[in-house]
Amino acid sequence: MISRAIRWQTRSDYSHAAWVCPDFSVIEAWWPHGVRHVADPFLLHTEDTEIDLWAVSGLTAQQEREVERFLRLQLGKRYDMRGVFQFLSRRPCPQNERWFCSELVAAALDLAGAPLLHAAPHLLAPGHLPWSTRLHLV
Repeated sequence: MISRAIRWQTRSDYSHAAWVCPDFSVIEAWWPHGVRHVADPFLLHTEDTEIDLWAVSGLTAQQEREVERFLRLQLGKRYDMRGVFQFLSRRPCPQNERWFCSELVAAALDLAGAPLLHAAPHLLAPGHLPWSTRLHLV
């Protein structure tokens, strides 16, 4: 239900974002589990869920390591439901020590020196990420 609301409010086909590691495991912020590392990206998705894979162009090997290092340091942190509701309510939500999916991915890339967009990560919904000229569909 929240996925549908996010897609509607952000006028996008996307309601989730995650980082795919070289072994095809995934680091993601997922309600209610928070930031987690899972071997199977389809683990909690419904059977009919379509997943698009995007690659970040121009990302160096060092930047990839920095992204994954940052993401691994976030494992176990709580999910930022208040941050998600900012997209539904249009009210700003202060930054905190919690993460929602696209915020986590965008922050990791920002800290690695490879920002996707010129906006603070906590303002980026999953549907905003494909606007980046650095991403291309695989």
